[in-house]
Order: sequence, then structure tokens, then C-alpha cells
Amino acid sequence: MIGIRLTTENEVNELLEIQRQAFLPIYEEYHDEGNPCLRGREDITCRLESPNFLYFTILCDGKTVGGLMYKIKGKTPFVEKLGRGEYYLSRVYVLPENQGKGVATQAILLSEKHLKNPKKLYVDFPEKLQKNRRCYEKAGYCDTGKRLETEPGMVLAAFEKTIKHKKFGLL
Repeated sequence: MIGIRLTTENEVNELLEIQRQAFLPIYEEYHDEGNPCLRGREDITCRLESPNFLYFTILCDGKTVGGLMYKIKGKTPFVEKLGRGEYYLSRVYVLPENQGKGVATQAILLSEKHLKNPKKLYVDFPEKLQKNRRCYEKAGYCDTGKRLETEPGMVLAAFEKTIKHKKFGLL
């Protein structure tokens, strides 16, 4: 059974290790300096403490298997400034042994119930990563057709999801 909860400070080290394992294959392919597998403890800690982010721990049968983070204020690679009801899904990761089983998709859908009056959700990812595409499409995101080359050989694909009904949540 998949569940989520707001991340706490005492989970940072475990999530950092899961993040490294989950993002290492992408780093090995693209060698991008912004890859989360290269980041330290402060990468997660500063986001937990910031009012600009919302961080969730992903659970599978009660065991921590990943993390999920939304940016709720500021800019994104494809959006100059997030408006009211707009959220940027900036990171989703699960342990390699839990990938391809729908864990991330279910966690995304669960997390949306905790967003305050969401209207538009954004996500981007390296366009060559078909497993990411399938995950986001299953969660209801659609390809905008927008692309951005962030580094030579790495092109981000922009997806978004429009929420037409009102939800109430944590924010």
C-alpha cells in the first residue's frame, strides 16, 4: 500500500540516500551538474525549512521508499512565476527496486489532495526518459510541446495538468 506524509527533519538522511540511488543512473547518462544525486543534506533541509516548497515522504507498506517535492512559489524552467493555485512538481524519486511499479504515480495523485486549491500543476524532465513520461501521463499530466535544452544533449520536456475541481489541503 502506497502512502505519503509530510517530511520531517529526522527523515533527511534516509531520503538523501534514496535520492542518490534514484538519480544516479540519470547522472551517469547526462553528467548534469544539477543532478540531485550530487547534492548534500542541505539540499533537502533547506527546502523543508523554506515556505517555497512542500516536501513529502513516500511510503510503501509503511517503509520509506522515496520523496516528492513541490515548489509553491518562484520560477521554474518553463514558468516565470508560479501564480495562486499553481504548483511545480520539482522532484519525485523512489528506490530503484520500487521503480516501474506505479509507486511514484500513486504518490503524485495522493500528494495532490494536500494542495490548497490547485488549478495548474507543472513538471519537466529529460525528454528521453520514457518511464518518467509514462508516470506523469498516468497521473494526468499532458505534454505541452515546450522543450528547453539545459545542457548539451539534455532537453527538458514540459508537461502540465489542469485541475478543474476544487480541492482542500494542507496549504
